[in-house]
Amino acid sequence: MAESRSTFQFKQFALAHGNPGLKITTEACLFGAWSTGYPQQNTLDIGTGCGLLLGILAQAHPKTQFIGIEIQSDVADLAKKNMRDLNNPNIQIISSSLNDYQAQHDFIVCNPPFFINHLKNTDASKNQAMHSDTLSPAELVDGIHRNLTSEGLFTVLYPPEGMKQFEKAAEEKGLYLNEICEVKHQTNHATLRIMAQGSFVKSPISRQSICIKEMDGSYSADFIALLKPYYLIFD
Repeated sequence: MAESRSTFQFKQFALAHGNPGLKITTEACLFGAWSTGYPQQNTLDIGTGCGLLLGILAQAHPKTQFIGIEIQSDVADLAKKNMRDLNNPNIQIISSSLNDYQAQHDFIVCNPPFFINHLKNTDASKNQAMHSDTLSPAELVDGIHRNLTSEGLFTVLYPPEGMKQFEKAAEEKGLYLNEICEVKHQTNHATLRIMAQGSFVKSPISRQSICIKEMDGSYSADFIALLKPYYLIFD
């Protein structure tokens, strides 16, 4: 299959993305920027892909130690190249499944595969990245439970149905959602994604929402505030 890779240019770094793996999405960028709001010293990115979340988090937390794990070796190689180009010695990429990885982290971030029960793509690389067959919500919960410090935090991104499955599995393991942010394209649209922060601490869930665009098609003030440090269009 022909390679279709492109480069996404941010203000302070650029990332090659596409095949192998998935292209960078607006929702993933928003999730990364949103996740920078939490303190972290030793961060794990589960299923790092091209390294998008690591690039965003490292810009905001340059002294943090980062490890990104990626089950697909060719995608891990791409992430390694991207991180070398960032020239940040605090970032390490490991080609590994979550089941084979174990270490303690005070912050864990994951934009997991989430097209649960949808028709599969004919591209094997996209298939593995987009479907829950290789990392179900329950398996992600197990990995977070095993690798998160007792006082640590995690953030995850799912569509609404995937988040329901994740939250149910999390509570069965003693992990709880503490904050939820619903992402909509516009106010009159259904919820597109849910960004959630959780921990081992059970507390009332703080709820908020963010729209990517206003009704007139312009980017919302909340979206601009989060992405301004990264997007070239927000100078």
